[in-house]
Amino acid sequence: MTGFGFTYAGEETQALTDVVLSLPAGSMTAVVGPVGSGTSTLARALAGLLGTRGTSTGHVDAAGTAGLLGDDPEAQLSGMTSHVEDEVQLACRLRGIAGVESEERARTALARLGIDGLWARRLDTLSGGQRQLVALSRITALDPDLLILDQPSQSLDPDMRRCLASALRETCDRGRSVLITGHQIDELALCCHKVRFLDAGRLRPAHVAPGDSGVDTESDADADAFAGTRDELGRFAQLQGVWDTRPVDPPGPVIPTAPVSTETVLKVRDFGVDRAGTVVLKGVDFDLHPGELSTLTGANGAGKSTLLRGLIGLLDRSADCAGTVTASRLGEGTNLLDLPAHVRSAHLGWVGQDPGVQLSAATVRSELMRAAPLPRHRRRDRPEMIEQRRRIVDTALDEADLAAVCEEHPFDLDTPRRKDLVIASALVTGAEVLLLDEPTIGRDRTGMDRLSAIIDGFLARGGAVLATTHDHRWAQESSHRRFRLADGRVNLC
Repeated sequence: MTGFGFTYAGEETQALTDVVLSLPAGSMTAVVGPVGSGTSTLARALAGLLGTRGTSTGHVDAAGTAGLLGDDPEAQLSGMTSHVEDEVQLACRLRGIAGVESEERARTALARLGIDGLWARRLDTLSGGQRQLVALSRITALDPDLLILDQPSQSLDPDMRRCLASALRETCDRGRSVLITGHQIDELALCCHKVRFLDAGRLRPAHVAPGDSGVDTESDADADAFAGTRDELGRFAQLQGVWDTRPVDPPGPVIPTAPVSTETVLKVRDFGVDRAGTVVLKGVDFDLHPGELSTLTGANGAGKSTLLRGLIGLLDRSADCAGTVTASRLGEGTNLLDLPAHVRSAHLGWVGQDPGVQLSAATVRSELMRAAPLPRHRRRDRPEMIEQRRRIVDTALDEADLAAVCEEHPFDLDTPRRKDLVIASALVTGAEVLLLDEPTIGRDRTGMDRLSAIIDGFLARGGAVLATTHDHRWAQESSHRRFRLADGRVNLC
């Protein structure tokens, strides 16, 4: 890529400007930057997927084939298959590779990522991280010359990230090239030969990972400027607006930033989920207290999302939930599990991993105005009720820092902002508990600060938050209590 620039149709500002980037065979390169810096545009340009979406300058000299795992990997699942084995073989079959060779390629791709045990599983039973790896396996089964991964580790637990890093190194050993783009510094970025920063569409100088100086850089001066320890790289990344997800080592004790309360907002007792005869959760007990952020970690597929969806009542019909879940506002005599999901949502605000499925209005403001039905009222009181809702929405817009984009379409926002909009919807409903599923995914430093501000404001009013996460640094630095889910049970860390 030499002097490459790109401007989207209808935009005046260039998304990429005078980018010079080389990806030698056998190398692994990371390009990271804050949201809006152009990392996804760079990935699409190298994959040849920008097409007629705008105008370009410079050259992209691509030799061989390229495969792209986009920033929404679940959208890359074909929708044409129901089982892992068929999904991973699909790309090969469409290329005329069938029979024994297709199966061998698919099994090899799954094994390299450490998920060969998923071969016979249904796609709709997998976790978000597992589906992401299945989408990647379908691409790697074709063995492209250049593998481009946009935010590849955002839904993966630490073990899966290490397994993916090993698989990518093996890809480089076979003479292929790998490019990783994203908004966060993590274990994958640190295993690259070279890390570069993208700032408003312009590439900053290179950083050569310690011990990997054998890979050429654009200039020796650039390498000298940023050579150093991995901790120094992490600190520099945060100065560039990039979030460092690497956990603090060694883990320290939880240090609450708010007083621990003896009151209970939500009480969960003997909660269990049986899905089509398979026990996913059993004997789960925990309390959520006002003013506290509790985080839940665990391996991909452990059941973290199932736990949140089970509490709010959004599991499919094959799942049976048992136990007792009580909210302080309703009292001990009412089990939330006996209530329909729309009634539970007045007490539990659920924000899933894919905020798009929770949005339906044409503007941010109208999404919040429709977040919940108006309370029962007389017709003559309707103008007053609408005005009251408008004041509540204005407050939620301010708290979620969405006032400046209140007239934009929700799908014109980046994914973290869409997730903030769904959180704001829960604020409008007056829920006393927020259930956040992987809220830090895809966030840069600014996005993390915005998330912290929203949570802190909610906790200050006596709410409680339970968040699933693979970001152990955030869990350790921000939570008042840390839980871990393993073998179907929740334990306090």
